[in-house]
Amino acid sequence: MDLRRLRYFIAVAEELNFTKAAARLHMAQPPLSRQIRDLEEELGVTLLNRTHHHIELSDAGRVFLEKAKQVLLAADSAVVEAQRAQRGEIGSLAIGFFEQIAYTLLPPTLRAFQERHPMVEVQLRWFPVVDQVEALRRGDIDLAFVRPVTDLAGLSKETLLEEPFVLVAPSDHPLAAKDIVSVADCSRERFINYTQHLAPDYHAIIMRLCALAGFAPRIFLEVGQVYTALGLVSSGTGITFVPASVQRLHFDNLVYRPLREQQLLSQTYLAWTRPSPSPVLSAFVATARQIAQTEFSG
Repeated sequence: MDLRRLRYFIAVAEELNFTKAAARLHMAQPPLSRQIRDLEEELGVTLLNRTHHHIELSDAGRVFLEKAKQVLLAADSAVVEAQRAQRGEIGSLAIGFFEQIAYTLLPPTLRAFQERHPMVEVQLRWFPVVDQVEALRRGDIDLAFVRPVTDLAGLSKETLLEEPFVLVAPSDHPLAAKDIVSVADCSRERFINYTQHLAPDYHAIIMRLCALAGFAPRIFLEVGQVYTALGLVSSGTGITFVPASVQRLHFDNLVYRPLREQQLLSQTYLAWTRPSPSPVLSAFVATARQIAQTEFSG
């Protein structure tokens, strides 16, 4: 059924005058009369009782008028909702994140996105960083914050952060008195490193930085998460290196100091599997990119 005919009928039913209805619709009266007759033939009912002097709604016409208005309201609403979805204003998004992102890039990104797109339903799913890509490929999430710890081939991705590592030491440690620290200054220290099976990129970077400085680190303990490493450093257990963005997190008895050597960088991406991302996904990527550039660059 042509929605235009519904609009024509509603105008005639409300005006109960073909001339007034035609003027309201900005059309001539004869085509309007034909459209109403065609609608009645299509439905197999009489919608209007006509006399020489006036028209009135039939019983069928009164019932049809109410339903026709509901149909048009639903159609208009569908158009508006579709347009909003096309602009990324409504929809849903399942986002995977790993531990470190929860206290660095995710909070300001999520806050900005929800301010701009309050009608988008966001679902957050935590996975270990080594499991993010598999969750994407399974379809458990729409996009994920990832690091290059597994094969990213076949994924679309946006680089968000490329950042150097910084030293983390107890606030009463001799290295805390320095404004900038060389990796070689740490050669006699006890290191808290990251386990190779949970954070292979961070494990490798610490080992490589120390090797380039001419020593093998004294690994006192290996942990799976940055937050755990920070807590242990705060307790005086040892020192560690973390990506610069982690400096947003504050612990008692803990300081961050820049490293002189910055040739090895931590990389963080947003990744997704769909070759043509949805408007909602694209909007989130754009928000994350802006936050990374404005709040985490330099």
